[in-house]
Amino acid sequence: MKRFVIYSLIAVLAMVAFVAGFVAPDVRANGLSLEKLAASVEMMPQRLESISGETPDPSSRTLPLVETYSAVMERLKSDYYGTKTINEQELTYDAIRGTLHSLGDPYTRFMDPESYKKMREENEGNFTGIGAQLDTNKNDEVYIKEPLPDTPAMRAGVKANDVITAVDGKSIKGMDILDVVKLIRGKEGSRVTLTLRRPGAAKPIEKSIVRKTVQFQMVDSRMADEQAKIGYVRLRQFNEKSDEQFDAALSALEKKQIKGLIFDLRGNPGGLLSVAVDIGSRFIDSGPVVIIQERGGQKNPIYVEEDKHNHKRYPLAVLVDKSSASASEIVSGAVKDDEVGTLVGTTTFGKGRVQTILPLQDGSAVAITTAKYLTPKGVDIHKKGIEPNVEVEAAEDLDPTDPKTDNQLAAAIEVVKVKLGMLPKTALDKYVKPTQTAEAAKPSDKNKKTGVKTPEK
Repeated sequence: MKRFVIYSLIAVLAMVAFVAGFVAPDVRANGLSLEKLAASVEMMPQRLESISGETPDPSSRTLPLVETYSAVMERLKSDYYGTKTINEQELTYDAIRGTLHSLGDPYTRFMDPESYKKMREENEGNFTGIGAQLDTNKNDEVYIKEPLPDTPAMRAGVKANDVITAVDGKSIKGMDILDVVKLIRGKEGSRVTLTLRRPGAAKPIEKSIVRKTVQFQMVDSRMADEQAKIGYVRLRQFNEKSDEQFDAALSALEKKQIKGLIFDLRGNPGGLLSVAVDIGSRFIDSGPVVIIQERGGQKNPIYVEEDKHNHKRYPLAVLVDKSSASASEIVSGAVKDDEVGTLVGTTTFGKGRVQTILPLQDGSAVAITTAKYLTPKGVDIHKKGIEPNVEVEAAEDLDPTDPKTDNQLAAAIEVVKVKLGMLPKTALDKYVKPTQTAEAAKPSDKNKKTGVKTPEK
């Protein structure tokens, strides 16, 4: 019995010495941290497999995915030797982004808390900043696409096409546009300084601007042609305020006794599906505005909302371009399929997928593609876009705030005038492609839907 106890004690001591030999380098490197010591012991089987030279059979020993990730993270925290400090949250976010990126779907994406907050602000129509739309040009420079009306940017003298070269003295060269937006936005009442390169200006221009809560005005409206009584409504994005503002703009134009309407969706990246249905319902008499095809193939039409029929129908032209996407394509696709208006401009972007937003507990969120949408005639426009009825390439100096330089708007006015009988149909022959028949490019007059009428309630 005494001999058995001695042999057992020797075996235990040998095992302790064996384990100590494996963890000694970790103790020297990391100190006597219980957490890191446990991680070192956990990795013993992998180290033994490495020493033996044998490749383990992956199917013989599996861990749940969460445990696998945790094991890697613990080893990084305990063993990683490098210049970058391990930030578990940042690494986790990057891991999620990498996972979603591997799907090859740019619309299934992860949003950290700040990005998700920005998206919610845009959907709600309020944000704290300077009030300017940004974009990137062909040189990947971030520029002012448009200062919004009655905003700090507009009042400070920021102009369309100003290229941003620095924010608060820090160069933004090579930065992603979303990172530039983060630099410009901030707390209400705080100040931000933009360094701008303005076309035609000899020196850079600096603008110091006080941030404030901006009510994002989604809609601009005016008379496109006073003599012909043609109204113009431009929609920048489909958010929670868009339909309300569109309704108010159309009511204001009706007081000016318009006879025709131009609806401008150029540069509109889309937004909320429900709002696209709201606004599409204002043009379509009946039937579906869009068809949603679920993952299993089931098709669910979303029908016209008849309570949106509170305005007359007018001869209609819809302006579109390569940046008209998603919800813009739902509306323009419905207008084209139902032949209640004429699309003018260039082929749209081609985004026919629906995303569902899943908020997470830490304030972040993931947008997952859950369905695709089809036009009322069942056309899938994804990666193809929607071709306009009347194709007009934008002039290089086009400025949508200046009708004199906007050749696409001029073409839309001609289209509406043809519908109103103010111009002959031959006025549109100049827009016909050589391979197209003249009749194909002319605006449809199906069932006289383009004429002024009071819709049935």
